[in-house]
Amino acid sequence: MAIQKTSSVFGTISRTIQAQAKPLSIVFFCALGLAASSFAYKLWSAKRERAAQYDFSALMTEYETISQDKNPEWDALLDKFEKNYEKHASSSLLPYYLSYKVRILLNQNKREEALATLDTMIDAMPGSVMLSLYQTERALMQLDSADESVRSTGLNTLVSLAHDPDNKYRDNAQFYLGRYYWAKNDIDAARAIWQQLVDEQHDEKLAPSPWMHQVQDKLNIEIV
Repeated sequence: MAIQKTSSVFGTISRTIQAQAKPLSIVFFCALGLAASSFAYKLWSAKRERAAQYDFSALMTEYETISQDKNPEWDALLDKFEKNYEKHASSSLLPYYLSYKVRILLNQNKREEALATLDTMIDAMPGSVMLSLYQTERALMQLDSADESVRSTGLNTLVSLAHDPDNKYRDNAQFYLGRYYWAKNDIDAARAIWQQLVDEQHDEKLAPSPWMHQVQDKLNIEIV
């Protein structure tokens, strides 16, 4: 009697396992398929990014070569950057394609187009460690504008970047803000922001600011 009960229990277990085997196998193969798809996507993404890096490197080299020419063909190079921007629409390098577009437009004296492109570029790279550098560049371009309101916006941005303790490239903004004040003959303001730059660099041993020597030379000038 006990044997019959045991056989009955094992029979129930066997039938339960058989009943669950099919859905379990479906779940397993679905999971396996998802894993394979994820792996394939990562490979495809890596290949796509390598292609974008290769094309970007080639265009960087071409930019450097053309910039040495007496009559650089900026329009042709700009067309190449724009086509590659569209070609690699999902690449993390897109903002840097735009950065070279900005350079080319500036070389063509198309400042308004360059500024609009830089705005698009900055919007496309939130959280980037390079963001404040491009924000400084935009502020400097705005300071060259014929529009007083645009110049005011640029100055306010530059002041904010120069006084932002979280800005990793604060020294860059401090240097250019001081240079702006110096050009406006506001020597005291220029000296104050440059002295702040120097003071903040005293404990910087690994990567001192590249602006240190220029700033110190200016600070050593005797104003009569």
